[in-house]
Amino acid sequence: MAISRTLCFGTLLLAGAGITSCLSAPDYPDTPEIGFKNIQQRRVDTLTGVFDRVIVTVSFKDGDGDLGLNNEDIDPPFNELDPITKQPNRYYNNYFFQPQLRSSTGQFEDYNLAFSYNGRYPRLSPSDQGGRKEPLKGDLNFKVDFFQGTFPAKSVVRFKVKIADRALHESNEVITDPITLN
Repeated sequence: MAISRTLCFGTLLLAGAGITSCLSAPDYPDTPEIGFKNIQQRRVDTLTGVFDRVIVTVSFKDGDGDLGLNNEDIDPPFNELDPITKQPNRYYNNYFFQPQLRSSTGQFEDYNLAFSYNGRYPRLSPSDQGGRKEPLKGDLNFKVDFFQGTFPAKSVVRFKVKIADRALHESNEVITDPITLN
């Protein structure tokens, strides 16, 4: 009786492996595509100050899976400064985050700060090290802390978001829902 159960389980296992090997990988474009999913906000009061923590979640799809940068990714085209102009290099970052404030007319306008809230997210594919390309799909969370005085009190803010892959393909741009920051 034990032999037939083992044989039956082994047959089911092989049949399952055969079915999954017939499934083909999704066909996504090599340029990343993103969609807005969620924005969360909470007030944080610590010994170092009071701030609003904002977490933006976007969904992503990428056909060749070349998303993310490691700490070692600092050589061109990912160097921090452009070697010629000595200005910040856009592709040092791979997550582009532009705040917009609602004006007195009700329209949203880009709000440029003295510094950028752009950032980096790590490499997402475990096969990145082997050079094998594979499609990726998932969610990316980006956390930003805004200290008091970053925006005028009770500002209604939304954010424009884009990402880039290592081939420097930029995704579409999404806009978050608006939130009120203290």
